[in-house]
Amino acid sequence: MQDLLTIKIENNSELGPVVSSRVLAEQLNKQHKHIKATLKEMLEIRQNLGASIIENNYKDNMNRTQVEYLLTKKGFNMYMFNIQGYYDYKEAYIDKFEKMEEQLKQPIASYMIEDPVKRAEQWIAEQKEKQQLELENSMNKQKIAEYEPKASYLDTILQNKSLVTVGQIAKDYGMSAQSLNKLLHDLKVQYKQSGQWLLYSKHHNKGYTHSSTTEIEHKDGSTSVRMNTKWTQKGRLFIYELLKENDVLPIIEK
Repeated sequence: MQDLLTIKIENNSELGPVVSSRVLAEQLNKQHKHIKATLKEMLEIRQNLGASIIENNYKDNMNRTQVEYLLTKKGFNMYMFNIQGYYDYKEAYIDKFEKMEEQLKQPIASYMIEDPVKRAEQWIAEQKEKQQLELENSMNKQKIAEYEPKASYLDTILQNKSLVTVGQIAKDYGMSAQSLNKLLHDLKVQYKQSGQWLLYSKHHNKGYTHSSTTEIEHKDGSTSVRMNTKWTQKGRLFIYELLKENDVLPIIEK
């Protein structure tokens, strides 16, 4: 998409990286008033988004005071999950948010510290933060792709079925969740990053999974994000067909 040639995220001194609702209107080719109406409705439904979707005043070309919304990464994610398409656009913006956040969070670079012990400690901290950002970025990409609609009758039916955990599917084959996860890894379905199983990108938008994230607060006050992924009935059927091709059958068919 040509729209992706310019990624317009500004750095707000109080909020960090944000994107204006005016920019979204311009690049999505939508009317600003419609985007503002959607954001206002989201704020009314979920009041906890107030720190992620912030009302702001600006002067238009006629020097009149107008209202826009500034969206943090979370606010941007929540809005984009509510609209169809624009996958490349979403992914490009998520990448840009991640890079800007990483730059802002970066304290004194480890190579600038003279004390060898403190330099080593800082380097370890930098690597942990980098790994966490990379993991969150991968999770965001998978979540965004899962929201991409597939206009088929089969998908419509399957979306109304219940979600299942990998452990529930594993029981059908008489194996543990750990064994099934490893098997799916060997079959190039998923990979492990920082202890988290993630789908390879070619499976993202197939409607196989549905994921949600949970923020975990640790004893030292730090936080991390954990993603809980469940399989749709379409994903369950995909696993069945894939394992069958590799001579792995559920217990009921043996």
